[in-house]
Amino acid sequence: MSEKDITEKTLEDYNDVFADIVNVLLFDGQPIVKEDELIATRARSQLKLDGSIHEQERDNVKIWQRNKFRIAMIGFENQSAVDNYEPARVLSYDGSSYKEQLVEIDNCRKKRIKPPSLVPVITIVINFSKDTWKKHSLYECMDIPDFLRNYVSDYKINVISIKDLSLEQIQKFKSDFGIIANFFYKQYHDEDDVSDNRIMDHPDAVLKLMKALTGDNRFEESLNEFSEQERKGITMCELLDKIEARGIEKGIIIFIEDKLEDNIPDDKIIEKLHKKFDLTTEKAEEYIEKCRNMMASR
Repeated sequence: MSEKDITEKTLEDYNDVFADIVNVLLFDGQPIVKEDELIATRARSQLKLDGSIHEQERDNVKIWQRNKFRIAMIGFENQSAVDNYEPARVLSYDGSSYKEQLVEIDNCRKKRIKPPSLVPVITIVINFSKDTWKKHSLYECMDIPDFLRNYVSDYKINVISIKDLSLEQIQKFKSDFGIIANFFYKQYHDEDDVSDNRIMDHPDAVLKLMKALTGDNRFEESLNEFSEQERKGITMCELLDKIEARGIEKGIIIFIEDKLEDNIPDDKIIEKLHKKFDLTTEKAEEYIEKCRNMMASR
């Protein structure tokens, strides 16, 4: 994903959302992972290249722990476009996570205390694009000579494409992630109704992720038109209506300014606004006045 807002809590950072994604994508919606079993851990790791330290950052990663017993380390990678080198990237992320565990184990040994067990690292690549993901292993990223193939270890990645989920699977999401999955699923399956009447628990984080995945600033901008109280009960349907209204208003303003620049009389503009946008005379006059003021202030 090209845009990451590291200053704000991202949607998948919330334990209810993280657990929901894992439960649906790995366990068919069964509540295997609980919110209170997830522990935040570092998403950044370091590697040394050409004598310099470079940072690499996962989108999200948490430790799954039950009764103080670590079960796994689970990470997400959000992709809005297919990356043919993702197996190599995931190998790098997972390798760093194992390295961090080994450092912890070595430190415990030096202090002569019982070290924690090495736990599996699971990375889920979530593909939000409409394109089919073709390369799922390290072998598929490279042209390996036959005489070397037996000595090169393969590495497979877990890719889940939202467009390939069934509607039944989409409906198993209980958190805000289901709102996003529903939007992309219906968009890619050419279904007219992409609205969702579920109330968002984390509206700011939902809209920031939507903006990052679609590149459309209107998702975040539209949220600013709701009061803090209104945001507590907001749905994607309401936001999409607001976005559509903003688009229509922008079209009206561009239309009127174009006519004013051509010195078209107000009565003719009002007549055209009746036909094109179904505006009342009073509303049309308000828009014309607003446009005149905007043009004069430039």
